[in-house]
Amino acid sequence: MPLILETAPVNDPVTLEEVKEHIHVDFYDEDARIADFIKAATQRLDGRDGSLGRCLVTQTWNLTLDRFTSEIAIPLPPCQSIDAITYVDPDGVTQTLAPTEYQAFALGTVEGAKLRPAYGKSWPTIRNVPEAVTITFTAGFGDDPEDIPEPIRTAIKMRVGHLFEHRESVVIGSGFITETPDGVEDFVRDHKTWSF
Repeated sequence: MPLILETAPVNDPVTLEEVKEHIHVDFYDEDARIADFIKAATQRLDGRDGSLGRCLVTQTWNLTLDRFTSEIAIPLPPCQSIDAITYVDPDGVTQTLAPTEYQAFALGTVEGAKLRPAYGKSWPTIRNVPEAVTITFTAGFGDDPEDIPEPIRTAIKMRVGHLFEHRESVVIGSGFITETPDGVEDFVRDHKTWSF
């Protein structure tokens, strides 16, 4: 079940100004470094490789499958829309499935969307080849950083603050060791997706 990013998010889940306020920086010399830290902190949580297993800011993905199943779970919730479904027909020609042929359930929910054939319909016959089905979908809480749950935004700001203060992964001094705070994980725990 390969997932390929088609269109990356335009915005970050937090703004540079919000993070600078959080870490009490009122000068511009560190803006580029802070922006890099925002990207790094976001990547730890967001998308296919992020620890939350969901999309934060609006982005488009391609999900490829070897075949249609009775119900298809769309990964990386919340799913905003199903943009296209294509498949390789028995003659080896790529076809686009009409939206009237399928139904999407639970769009916009944090649990994740599912696809089924429309009432009275069935999935089309496909050629028995790997990656015969491609589903293009848009996911994320929205384009505005304010659309993202505040615990996730706070976790990103906390991680950026830690990265800003401690440029290395472990800081040793004064007889103690400081690591990236577990408090970040505590903030995002309720927003993780789980596989069953």
